[in-house]
Amino acid sequence: MPAILKKPSPDGLSIGLWEITEPYSELLNMADLNEEEKATLNSFKNENRRRQWLAVRVLLAEFISPRPTILYEENGKPFLKDNSTEISISHSGNMAAIALHPRHSPGIDVEEIHPKINKIATRFVNDEGMAFLKQDTLTEQLCIVWAAKEVLYKIYTAGMLSFKENISIAGFHLADEIELQGTIMKDGMNKTYKMHSRKIKNYVLVYAVD
Repeated sequence: MPAILKKPSPDGLSIGLWEITEPYSELLNMADLNEEEKATLNSFKNENRRRQWLAVRVLLAEFISPRPTILYEENGKPFLKDNSTEISISHSGNMAAIALHPRHSPGIDVEEIHPKINKIATRFVNDEGMAFLKQDTLTEQLCIVWAAKEVLYKIYTAGMLSFKENISIAGFHLADEIELQGTIMKDGMNKTYKMHSRKIKNYVLVYAVD
């Protein structure tokens, strides 16, 4: 299906979300890959991973035509071969998301709301961060916190961050759309970001820009 979300914002950030419902063969045809991209695609053994990878490129073509090739730095950060804009990528389940900004580093993350997040909560949330979470909505809140921390991790380009020790997310009230506040604390730096969270079907989408 077409992108279920295409949203530009006044600060130059554009976000897109694609729900992957197409057969693999249809996505492959829509992506119109070059030879280098075909080789990369063929290196993935899992078909779901292939469909996510293809959906990202189909979604990018909704914003930029002709679609530029996506490359990756050694640390895994994506960039466009023609350097036309900054890009962030995420995928989870049958959703693929991108964020674009002409000048600044964007971050985006999409997460399926699933109880498995509860099992790893202590790995990315400290005692202070757990204080505002409510038991009856814990799974969804944890997914939002995880996605928000992923966004800040993607925005920060100066080195590794600990989700638990270097990134904090301020308390929030659960809603379908939320204005979040997150802070990166590393090597004497303390920088706060405004982020946006949206619930779409059984997923949460969080995005921001540096």
